[in-house]
Amino acid sequence: MRPTPRTDSHIRATEGGLLLVATRTARQPQLQFPPAQFAHGDETVEEVPLGPLGRLYTYTVVHPGKDAKPYALAMVDFEPGVRAFGRLVIGDGQSPHIDSTVRVVPFELPDGSADYAFEAVTGEAP
Repeated sequence: MRPTPRTDSHIRATEGGLLLVATRTARQPQLQFPPAQFAHGDETVEEVPLGPLGRLYTYTVVHPGKDAKPYALAMVDFEPGVRAFGRLVIGDGQSPHIDSTVRVVPFELPDGSADYAFEAVTGEAP
């Protein structure tokens, strides 16, 4: 059985907002995010969208040193029971509340490649 690489992105833009994509297979029925990078043989990979809203489970602010700006990392819970890790976009002096609603937003990595991050929102529930 030869593994087949997945080529689909784990980030999807929709009219309703940015979504993350989890996967599962018959051999691995528990949802996985980031998604599996390979499928085995002719195994069917089910993609399950996450977001665009989730609940902030926890976060931390990383202080990399005097020459680099601090940044935040978060773990976010999505229905149907998947916890995702990523950057958390917060303004100076802000402190998001645990269990608050966050949205998946576009984020550019230092090398210019597209990625995702989480951003606190008000007045919406996942």
